[in-house]
Amino acid sequence: MPLTKEIYRDEYSQYSKEIFYNDKQQIIGTLDVSKADGKEHGQLGVYEYTGENYRLIKYKNGTKAYAHFTSQGHTVLGKTGWYSIEEASSVQDFKYEEGVLIAENYRDEDKATYSHSYTYQNGMKVSETSVSVDGTVTKINFTYQDKTMLSKATFINDQFSDEIHYSYHHQHNLLSKEQKFLKNKESLYLSSEMKFFYNAKKELEKTEYYGRYDSKLHLYKIEETIRKGNERTMQHFLVPDVEMVMGYYDLASMHDQLKRDNLEWAVSIFNAQYMTTVKLQRVNLTIDRVDNQDNIVETKMMHPEKDEEMAKVLYRNEYNDKSLLEFVICYRVTEDGKTEENSIRKFYYKD
Repeated sequence: MPLTKEIYRDEYSQYSKEIFYNDKQQIIGTLDVSKADGKEHGQLGVYEYTGENYRLIKYKNGTKAYAHFTSQGHTVLGKTGWYSIEEASSVQDFKYEEGVLIAENYRDEDKATYSHSYTYQNGMKVSETSVSVDGTVTKINFTYQDKTMLSKATFINDQFSDEIHYSYHHQHNLLSKEQKFLKNKESLYLSSEMKFFYNAKKELEKTEYYGRYDSKLHLYKIEETIRKGNERTMQHFLVPDVEMVMGYYDLASMHDQLKRDNLEWAVSIFNAQYMTTVKLQRVNLTIDRVDNQDNIVETKMMHPEKDEEMAKVLYRNEYNDKSLLEFVICYRVTEDGKTEENSIRKFYYKD
């Protein structure tokens, strides 16, 4: 049952999205409307299909196409003559070959253009090329072992930018490590690293972030989710202010960049001893409780240092006979323990 309409409302704003389909269950139109501060903003999306390719044309409220659609209704979709490319806010073309996307082209209302193209071998994407509005060409090359991605290398205007290597657990083939390499002169060096840890159910539990500082990798951030029954505890640890100076080949190159960015005052702070004087701090602690559909029914925002509850939000989730989410009512809990409705979100589905 595809989604046909979504409505959101709180005390300050209102938003709705409608999705329209043809007999082939293809999306032929969308209508997004938001209202806030007494103002209304809308966007109409019109889809044109040619075989397996399609074009998405978007119009803002205030255009003739938008006015015609809102006055005549969705029955005009699939017909011609009531909208024009000239007043479109954007036009996107998607080209497929045997069901695989091979090209995207985008043009906005200022006639600025962007393009993306993709090449494949044995059903796997081996390259991706993007051309930005200023003519910058970015190309990404992918390498695989069987159907598992091992690396991707990015080149900007034919100049090497970075290379990322992927490692996997031998037992379950889940991603275990992601390493980013940059170049210093003509030599590759390890700039950063991410490590991924899973529980027995193969759910991601922890991500560790390492960055190069003074020619060595240092752990500077941890994101962790602890699952216990229907409770999810999310913790975020961070070494403050250090992420912006991570990844450089050595201190000298990092200091040179700070000077180029007019941040000379920071050179004396980020010295050889800096990483020995700082430590990870817990900066965020949130506890969620979920229902049997894994949707949140309660969120507690905790003080990251004192483990004290700072705020609590409750959610009422209702489902239809197909077990699809029908509406969500959000309640904030006041300091005296009372609940106040904060927002409501409702969903409609195609029969």
